[in-house]
Formats: sequence, C-alpha cells, structure tokens
Amino acid sequence: MDPHELRHSGASLMLAQGTQLHVVSEILGHASITIIKDVYGHLVEGDRRAVAASMSQALFGSGSAALAINRTERPAPQQDG
Repeated sequence: MDPHELRHSGASLMLAQGTQLHVVSEILGHASITIIKDVYGHLVEGDRRAVAASMSQALFGSGSAALAINRTERPAPQQDG
C-alpha cells in the first residue's frame, strides 16, 4: 500500500466513525473542506438520512421517520367504513 492509499483509507475510516468533514480536512492539512466533501461526501449520505429521520420524529412523532427518508412512500388514506 502506498502513502496515498493509506491517507485515503484513513480519511474513509475517520468519516465512517463519524468524524466531521472539517476535522478530517484539518487532519489531512487541506485549506478547506471542499476536497474532502467532493471526494468523500458519499460516505456521509447515511448521516443525512439519519438526521432527516430524527427531525421527522421530533417534529411529527412516531411513524413519520420513514416518510422523511422516502417521500414517495405515503401511508394510504384511511377510509371510514
């Protein structure tokens, strides 16, 4: 493994452990988080889903977290019967 691969693996592992983008950027010596965000942004996609579910839960209560993740799945309207 060359030094670049080790650096890439280290950044990936830090992000997988929940280290914030700006912290990883500082550790790697980048002047801004733009490079980290562009290269590794896909690794934090799950964080966005978790935040959306958490916010939905806080705002709308139980059962709404799934709606925040996938807006196309809406519960069927209840029919009076």
